[in-house]
Amino acid sequence: MENNAPESSEGKAALHSLLLDQLPVGVFQKDREGRFVFVNSWFCRFKKAPAEQFLGRTAGEIAAAFPAPEGMGPAEQLHRDSLLIQGEHHHALIIKTGQPIEADERYVEEDGRERYLHAIKGPLFDADGSVIGTQGLLLDITERKRAEAQLANERDLLGALLNCSPDAIYFKDLESRFVRCSAAMAPLCKLKSADEMIGRCDADFCLEEHARLALEDEQEIIRSGKPLIGKSEKETWADGSVTWALTSKMPLFDSRGEIIGTFGISKDITAFKETEIKLEELHKQLLQTSRQAGMTEVATSVLHNVGNVLNSANISTALLLDNAQKSSAHYLGKAAALLNEHSGNLGEYLTNDAKGRQLPLYLTRLSERLAEEQQSAIKELESLRQNIEHIKEIVAMQQSYAKVSGVVEKVRPADLIEDALRMSAGALVRHEVAVERDFGFAPELTVEKHKVLQILVNLIRNAKYACDDAGRHDKQVRLQLSYAEPWVRIVVSDNGVGIAPENLTRIFNHGFTTRKDGHGFGLHSGALAARQLGGALSGHSEGPGKGASFTLLLPAQPPDNGSLELQD
Repeated sequence: MENNAPESSEGKAALHSLLLDQLPVGVFQKDREGRFVFVNSWFCRFKKAPAEQFLGRTAGEIAAAFPAPEGMGPAEQLHRDSLLIQGEHHHALIIKTGQPIEADERYVEEDGRERYLHAIKGPLFDADGSVIGTQGLLLDITERKRAEAQLANERDLLGALLNCSPDAIYFKDLESRFVRCSAAMAPLCKLKSADEMIGRCDADFCLEEHARLALEDEQEIIRSGKPLIGKSEKETWADGSVTWALTSKMPLFDSRGEIIGTFGISKDITAFKETEIKLEELHKQLLQTSRQAGMTEVATSVLHNVGNVLNSANISTALLLDNAQKSSAHYLGKAAALLNEHSGNLGEYLTNDAKGRQLPLYLTRLSERLAEEQQSAIKELESLRQNIEHIKEIVAMQQSYAKVSGVVEKVRPADLIEDALRMSAGALVRHEVAVERDFGFAPELTVEKHKVLQILVNLIRNAKYACDDAGRHDKQVRLQLSYAEPWVRIVVSDNGVGIAPENLTRIFNHGFTTRKDGHGFGLHSGALAARQLGGALSGHSEGPGKGASFTLLLPAQPPDNGSLELQD
């Protein structure tokens, strides 16, 4: 039995060393003087040196015998030396107190990467309980340290975002109670700190309608798992103030992928919304003003045309009056008086009397003269009737267009052009402007007729002025009609003064005009009306003195969303 005891102890020691050598952690043991008496394989792999380099030597002796590898900078060498000093200090302290020590140690490898170990160092006892040295375990915690660093970095980034962002950022639980908020939330809710919002909900700060809508959105997100992106929200607060926000909300997941709440960000767009509302009001006012200005153009053309027709009617009336005053009808009375005077001897009077013999010829010529006067009167009366009918047509046309404002109906484009020409005919004739038509096929349009008429009358009127200002004798306005799917194209061109290149981009601006008595509403209102119809109005000129053309594009089919996108 005594012979087997030493062999059994040696076997146990060998087994113990074998087990320590196989552990996935570093293990080392030192004697009381700090010399290494045991290092396992993991320790040697980590140090990149064989066990013989450590056994029987202190840390200081190892540092002296094996200097730092080439390429290690001064800072790394200093750090290496400080770890050696720290190791010796820990060893001495444990020998003295018998108390264990734990510490995290940072190492810099040859490739510059950092590696972290958690060291657990304690006393090594003999069978009598006396401290005969120290031992330690080294656990590689590099990944944990990196994860902690990354987590700390993300925590700092989130903190910076929540503390510095001007937007409202918030996290809520399944019952839409705040669990964390950005600093920007505090002033919105009239609080000193966003921390005061934790555990509360929107109903504590907002009016009922706003809070209810927010709750409904968040509960739908929790139910469906689908985010809400870019919703414009009207926020009504408890103090009666109103703000606007552009809000996006998403479901909040835990590590298992289960929804545990929502989180969102709301950007204050109150200033933008108020500006948008003001712009919309100004736009409506501008449209109304432009429409009134455009209809003024139409009314002016109507009045010019009616005035021209009335001038013709006045001339016909004056001519009829003058002819009536100069009529030969009174001579017929004189002839009748002679016949009555000689009624008793009419045959002898007509045969033998000198005046009597002339009376039949006189009556014949008088009859011819009266017939001529009758034909002239009939001609002037017919002209007067036509002029009166023309006035009635113009007034009726203007009334019909005024009545159908806002009404969409089907019309033939050629008919619209002819209506515009009839309403402008007086001015064109008075200024001796020749009109040329070039009408191709075009399908019916479904449009507001008065808007198209407003545009065309204005374009024809401008073309007439351009011809007048050019001082040409061969004044000409040409109207073309064509179709290229999906657009009906109407072109009004003239051989007038033309447009300077620098003005081509300005002619549609509100208030811009090159005419002394112009107001700058016509083309601007026309462009707005064309856009409302889903089309566009554009102008072109080769330059001063070379005339100009304006193209009105109208969609053959009414737009679904109020407009069509024109392709360049």
